[in-house]
Amino acid sequence: MLKDEKVARGMKAFRCVKMHPDHADVDPVTAGKGKEVPRMLVIEPTKMKVAVLEKGKLKASSLFKAMQKASGKVYKEKLKTVVSAHLKILTEQDQLQNAIKTLNAKIAREDDDKKQAKAKEEMEELKTELATLTETQKTLWKLTPKKSA
Repeated sequence: MLKDEKVARGMKAFRCVKMHPDHADVDPVTAGKGKEVPRMLVIEPTKMKVAVLEKGKLKASSLFKAMQKASGKVYKEKLKTVVSAHLKILTEQDQLQNAIKTLNAKIAREDDDKKQAKAKEEMEELKTELATLTETQKTLWKLTPKKSA
């Protein structure tokens, strides 16, 4: 379930804490929330509402829905939008890395200086685009908290 891309990326908006079931039973927030092990609890911090995922509900899609609901109460940005944008950026970065790798191989085997210079110029453009995507990725996860009521 945690290998699901949307869940893995969405976890950046949360603080994840692993608790032993005995500790969860005595914690004031998690006490009485679920009985089965393993279970996951998604806690919405503004009203301390807890979404319990256990047994049949312990699926990646259910977890992501609970994460969306909880993050929607805390952040102005929609989690689904941020995660989708992040996945798109990762795909673009992979494509650029592959293009750079191909150009490096082309430059290494090219004898003509003009063609080699053109390929190097193209590679510099790709590297600039890759750096821009990296900066965009960094700013993407600067989530804006909603004002508490």
